[in-house]
Amino acid sequence: VLTFKAKDPTSGQEYFFLPGGKVEEDETAPEAAERETFEETGFQVQVEPSLNTDREYIFHWNGEDYNCLTIFYWAKLKSALQSEVRDATYNLGVHWIPLAEVSSVFGYHPDILSAIQEILEKKNG
Repeated sequence: VLTFKAKDPTSGQEYFFLPGGKVEEDETAPEAAERETFEETGFQVQVEPSLNTDREYIFHWNGEDYNCLTIFYWAKLKSALQSEVRDATYNLGVHWIPLAEVSSVFGYHPDILSAIQEILEKKNG
């Protein structure tokens, strides 16, 4: 699973995140997922729009609670070549998480973990 590690600016807590972010006015959610993945990891991916799930949850970050509606997608790696990442200072770098470690790595947030597990089940189902 393609992730990046980030450090919460307020608490100093480190988390692994799936790349993603806000859907801009001129793009679809799958296009936003591809753009955000490139910006945050340097890898180009191709989203498979039919392999998705969504979650609504609250996430505490930088001293505030954020109401999140997140669409999680399965994507294929388009290029094994990684571009330089010039993202926010909280981005500590790209990490590939083995599938066997998904539960322990994302156990910090049950909604995120269950979404990842659901996508994996859909892909393998």
